[in-house]
Amino acid sequence: MDTFIYGIDFGTSNSAVTIWNATTRTLIRDPRIAGVDATLLYFPHTTKRVAPVIGNAAKLSYVEDEMRGRFFQAIKTILPFSSFTETVVNNQTYLIEDLIALFLRNLKIRADAVTGQDVKRVVMGRPAVFSTDPAEDQLAEERLHRAAVTSGFTEIHFQYEPIAAAFAYESRITKPERVLVGDFGGGTSDFTVVQLDPARQGLTDRMADILATGGLPIAGNKYDAATMWHKVTPLFGRGATYDSWGKQIEVPDSLYRTICQWDQIVFLRNAKKMDLLWRLTGLSNDPPAFERFQALITENQGFALFQVIEAAKIELTSKITAPLKFTHPRIPIDLRLTRSEFNQNSADLTAAITGYLDTFLADSNITPASIETVFLTGGTSLLPQLRQEFITRFGPEKIRDGQEFTSVADGLALSAPLFFPDLHR
Repeated sequence: MDTFIYGIDFGTSNSAVTIWNATTRTLIRDPRIAGVDATLLYFPHTTKRVAPVIGNAAKLSYVEDEMRGRFFQAIKTILPFSSFTETVVNNQTYLIEDLIALFLRNLKIRADAVTGQDVKRVVMGRPAVFSTDPAEDQLAEERLHRAAVTSGFTEIHFQYEPIAAAFAYESRITKPERVLVGDFGGGTSDFTVVQLDPARQGLTDRMADILATGGLPIAGNKYDAATMWHKVTPLFGRGATYDSWGKQIEVPDSLYRTICQWDQIVFLRNAKKMDLLWRLTGLSNDPPAFERFQALITENQGFALFQVIEAAKIELTSKITAPLKFTHPRIPIDLRLTRSEFNQNSADLTAAITGYLDTFLADSNITPASIETVFLTGGTSLLPQLRQEFITRFGPEKIRDGQEFTSVADGLALSAPLFFPDLHR
């Protein structure tokens, strides 16, 4: 009987599972696990305990239910925060690892249907840094480990996601290459410099081939937040003033920092904040803006609005302008976002990523000239302004890409021989 190991890329925005057949030393391709699934959980509103809707279907159910239940997105970004321990959904308490386990178990069930086995071995991906705080970084990995155990795995190993992406790229080359891998997801941007060689693929000791690894917690979600801040928040009153004892005072920015993360908007739904918005509707120089702000909160429209923002970002990877059109009757938005606007609004994010890259290479004593290939993966790698920074530093002839959403899961499965060498004796 064949022996299988799973590679699971639990991502901020999307997740994927790939199967390694340790007996035949091959990846298993099957339509039942092809592609990625959105990292989403939706619990319908009910007084009973019900199973959540998982993945891409969660988004559809959430919208169809008029956004009345509990919807979880970007759960991965919460892993480092010790302040978040549990939440109550439909009178049931869930730890953060319980929520993640629901998603991992779904991936495992789908893969088990392909292998016909209850597979217990897995290589889990993790970013180069969950957090720059070592204690928080360790906490995040421990929580992800517990989630994997809860989902049914007993032999669990972690591999850095950019290293996994490197191994996925290695399966495509025919000669040795020194490669810089840039893995850009929703929550983190990670880098690895690795010496790849197709002749060494599948060996159990590759540590000497990994020359440097690092990363920072800036990626796709921050680009969405930048669009919200610069382009959309003025429609909710940012920059407006209100009358206070005969003086015109600008509305505090703190309200708008909160709505730049859609999953934080719910925390404005309390009596104190709603009373403030109600008063600003009457006292400000832009009452309609605060009516829209109230509707954003009371009608739970944050997720739907950010879907529009993300869609515009994606469209701008291939076009120079994109619509920002939101048709909710109390929050009508009809704008256009140009690529130049988007680039300008997110220039600080791109500068932070490339600044980190330059320091990362310098600290590792690696020159751009010594890099033979630059492999870019992850959805955020498709942003033209970010890609141009790599072209400027390394030259267009060195840039490689492809399989932006599944390369990490493939590489995790290809990493199996490193962690389970007993299967290859």
